Amino acid sequence: MLQRRIWWVFLLVLAVGVAVSVRIITLGDSVQAVNRMFIAEKLPLSQRIGELRGVIADEERLLYEYYSYTATRDAFQTQRALNRARLDAIVDQLEKDVDSREQVRELRTRLIALDELSDELSKTLSSKVVNWDLARAILAQVKPKVRQIESTLAAMSAANQRAVDMLGNDSRSSVSTMVRWVIGFSVLIFGVAFFVGYYVVAIIREGMERRRLAMFAERNPNPVLRLGTTGEVSYANPATAELLARLNLPPNDSGKLLPEEMQHHLDEARLNQASNRQFEYTLGKLTLECTVAYLADFSEFHVYIKDVTARREAEENLAYQAFFDPATGLPNQYRLREDLGKAVEQQRAGTVMMIVADREQEIFESLGAVETERWLVKVALRLRDGINENEETLYRFGGNAFVLVCWPGDLAGAQRRAVQLLGTARRPLHVERRELFSTLSIGAALMKSAAGSDPAIMAEAQVQQAASACNRVRRAGGNDFAVYDEAMGRAAANTLRMITDLQHAVENQELLLHYQPKVDTASGRLVGMEALVRWMHREWGMISPAEFIPVAEDTGMIVAIGRWVLREACRQNAAWQKAGLQPIRVAVNLSARQFRSDNLPAEIDEALAESGLPASSLELEITESMVMEDPERVIDLLDRIRSRGVHLSLDDFGTGHSSLAHLKRFPIDSVKIDRAFIKDMPGNIDDVAIAKTIVAMAKALDLSTVAEGVETDAQLELLKTLGCDEIQGYLFSRPLPADDFLAYYRAKF
Repeated sequence: MLQRRIWWVFLLVLAVGVAVSVRIITLGDSVQAVNRMFIAEKLPLSQRIGELRGVIADEERLLYEYYSYTATRDAFQTQRALNRARLDAIVDQLEKDVDSREQVRELRTRLIALDELSDELSKTLSSKVVNWDLARAILAQVKPKVRQIESTLAAMSAANQRAVDMLGNDSRSSVSTMVRWVIGFSVLIFGVAFFVGYYVVAIIREGMERRRLAMFAERNPNPVLRLGTTGEVSYANPATAELLARLNLPPNDSGKLLPEEMQHHLDEARLNQASNRQFEYTLGKLTLECTVAYLADFSEFHVYIKDVTARREAEENLAYQAFFDPATGLPNQYRLREDLGKAVEQQRAGTVMMIVADREQEIFESLGAVETERWLVKVALRLRDGINENEETLYRFGGNAFVLVCWPGDLAGAQRRAVQLLGTARRPLHVERRELFSTLSIGAALMKSAAGSDPAIMAEAQVQQAASACNRVRRAGGNDFAVYDEAMGRAAANTLRMITDLQHAVENQELLLHYQPKVDTASGRLVGMEALVRWMHREWGMISPAEFIPVAEDTGMIVAIGRWVLREACRQNAAWQKAGLQPIRVAVNLSARQFRSDNLPAEIDEALAESGLPASSLELEITESMVMEDPERVIDLLDRIRSRGVHLSLDDFGTGHSSLAHLKRFPIDSVKIDRAFIKDMPGNIDDVAIAKTIVAMAKALDLSTVAEGVETDAQLELLKTLGCDEIQGYLFSRPLPADDFLAYYRAKF
C-alpha cells in the first residue's frame, strides 16, 4: 500500500514537471521575441531620433553662425550639404518603422520648410547688398520651425517609449510567470520529498522499535518474568539470575524472587486489568519494587522487578535532612511545627520555650563561622543532655535559637525549668581549647487551642509568642526568662504597623518639625533653635519621637527621615530670614547611620543650596558615641563640614566615653550638657560638679556650652553662676510648631 502511494506521487510529479517544462519553454520563446523586437526595432529608433535631434540642432547653430559671419559661405554650404544628407538618411531609416510612418511624413514636411528658410537666408546673405531686416526676419522663423520639428520628434520618442514599456511589461510578466511555475514546482518537489522522507523514517523507526522491543526483556538490567495463570514462571531474563546471585539464591529458581503473597497480587491484577499492580516488599537486605501486568489476550502475567534499595535509603535520608538538623541531630523547626500542629489537634497542654544562646555575634566576629557553629553544637548537646525525653522535646530552631517543648506544661514548671537552664549555662564550654562563657535568653508561651482554628496557624502563633518573650529578654540584656503576655503581642503588632506606615510618612507629608528655642543665659535673648521631628499619624495622631525614632534607626529609615529634617529645617529658617526676621542658627540632630554616610557633605550642600540658607545659620549636632567609632575618619569629615561654615555641636556630652585627649582633636564649636546632669540640680552636688567641670573644660578648649532640660529658676541661676553660655528647656519653652515658634521668635526680637 505504501509503495503504491509513492508510485502515484512520482507519476504526479513527472506529469507536473512535463507541464511546467512546456510552459517555461513557451514563456521563454515569448521573452526572446520581445527582446529581439526591442533590440532590432525600438532601440535603433530611439538612437535615430537622438541623432536627428543632433543634426537639427547643428543646422540651427550653422544658420546663426552664418548670419553672424562666424562661418564662411563655403563652410556653410559644405556643412549644410552634409546635414541634408544625414537628415535624408535618418528619415529614410525612420520610415521603415511602420508605427511611425505618419509622423515621419509630418517630419519631412517640416524639414522641407526648414530647408526652404535656410535657402532663403543663404540667398539674402549672399547678395551684394544684404537686406539685414529681411535676414533677421527669416532667422526669426527658424526657431519656431525647429520647435515644431522637436515636437514631432518628442511625439515619436513618446510613442516609441510606450512601445518599449509594453514590451518590458510583457517580458516581466512572462518572467514572473516562469518564476511562479518554478517556485510552485519546487514546493511540490519539497512536499513530495517530505512525504517520502516521513514515510521512510516511519518505516525505519517501526523496524527499529520492533527490534528494540524484541530485545527489551533480554537486555533489561532488571528482572523480567512471565507467569502463567497459576503463578508458575515460564520465562526469566538474564538479569533475574544476577539478582538471585546477589541474594545467594539458586540461579534457576526464579520463583524465589517473588513474595509469599504473590498470588494475591496476581488476582488483583487480573480483576483490575485497566491498570498495573505495583507494590514494594523486602527480600533479604534489599527493597524490591514489583509491577504486575495482566495480558488478557495471552492469558499470562508480565512481572517487572526493580531494586529500589538505594532510592529508599535516599528518601529516608532526605526525610531526615528535611526534619533534623545535621550538625546537632536535633529535630528542626519544620518538625517542630508539625509536632505542635498535631498537639493542637489533640488539644494537648504544654509549654513552648524559645531558648537563644547570647553572645553569638561576638563569638562569630572573634572566631569565625566554623568555631561559632562548633560552639552552638556544644550548647545544643548541653541542652539535650539535660532534658527529660519522656516529657520534653528539644528542637534546633535555626542559628543560635532552640525550642524546648514540655508536656504537660504550666508557667510555674516553665519558670523552674528556665532557672535550671540558666544555671547550667553559667558553666563554661570548651571549644578547640578555648573556654567560652555564654548565657541564655529564654521566652515561654503556653500552648492554646481553639475550636475551628487551623492547627498550623496556632502552632506558628505559639512559636511566635515564645520568640516575642525571648526577644524582650534579649533587648533587656539577656541571661533571663520571660513569659509571653498579650501586651507583647500588641506591642509587636504596633511596631510592625509603625514600620509599614513610617515608610510612607515622608511621601505622605505626615512628618513635621517643632522648634525649641535656645536662649542666652545672661540676657534671655533668643539665639538659636533646635529642630525636632514629629510624626502626625493619619490614624493615631501625634506620635512621640521616643516611639518611632528607635524603629526608624533599626530599619534604616532614619537616613531618609534625617535627610528630610535637614532640608526642611534649612528651608524654614531661610524663609523666616527672607521675611525679615533676625538671623538665628537652627540645630539639626544627625543620626549615627546618617553620619556614617559618605554622601553627608553633598546632602548638606544640597539642602543649603535649595533653601538659600547661609551655612553660618546651620548647626549640626552629633553624639559622643558617633565620633568615637572611627576618630580619624570623623575628624576628616568634621573638617570638611566645618570648612563650609556650618556650626558643629557635641550633643549629650558627659554620657559617652570620649576623653579630653580625643575631644580636643575634634573640630567642634560647642558642647551640650546632657539633661541627665541638669534635672537634679542644684540639689545633687555630684551633678553640679560634673556640670561645672564640663563648662570649665569647654572654656579651656574655647568651646561654647549649652545646657539641656532646664526647667527651674534655680537651675538657671546655678548655670549662670557656672558660666554656661546658652540654655534650652521647658523653663523658656517646650518645642513649638512652626507658627507658634514664629510668634515666639518675633516676641524675643
